[in-house]
Amino acid sequence: MKFQLMALAMLASSPAFASGNFLVDFEKNWDYANGDIAEYYNGGTAADGSAGPNLGVSFSGISGLSNDADFTYYSAAPSATGVAYVYDTAFMNVAGGVSGGLQFFYSSPEAVAGAIKAYSGLNGSGDLLGVFDFAANSSAAYDQWSHALFSFAGTAQSFDLSAGANIVALDNVSSVPLPAGFWLLGSGLAMVGAIGRRGKAAA
Repeated sequence: MKFQLMALAMLASSPAFASGNFLVDFEKNWDYANGDIAEYYNGGTAADGSAGPNLGVSFSGISGLSNDADFTYYSAAPSATGVAYVYDTAFMNVAGGVSGGLQFFYSSPEAVAGAIKAYSGLNGSGDLLGVFDFAANSSAAYDQWSHALFSFAGTAQSFDLSAGANIVALDNVSSVPLPAGFWLLGSGLAMVGAIGRRGKAAA
């Protein structure tokens, strides 16, 4: 019984989430004429040459847009300063992988089927792991935002956002990994079962 309790305690004390979490909030005064996010969140630079934090996330076909006195479409966005706007064939790459899901806020004046597709490889390569559709939730002023959770099977290294080109804006994109304890659960329960059987045999 003592060993069973120890095994259960090991599971209970495991960290809530696996490592590699990230939150991209797009909080920057983006250069409207040269706003490609590019490697800004991957230890590199945006198209305007500015350097950002290394979150292990890179973008292509996605521009950062900021609110100012002349451009206030995104004033109701969850983070006040900047958002991401999909304008072309677009990918978000996470070389370290995302397991479990992706959460974000989006604003879209039109419904978009297949707005986000998760793939096991970079730049839309490998296996298709899941597809997420956007409902129309805003006027053309992008004044309404919805929180969404995109769950998929496996580990994704890229997210294809191309279907929402010139339609969709995003904010506060973050990983939702599986709990670290999930991976220990099977082995932990097996340990408890084995100890229980051993105790019965000894009796």
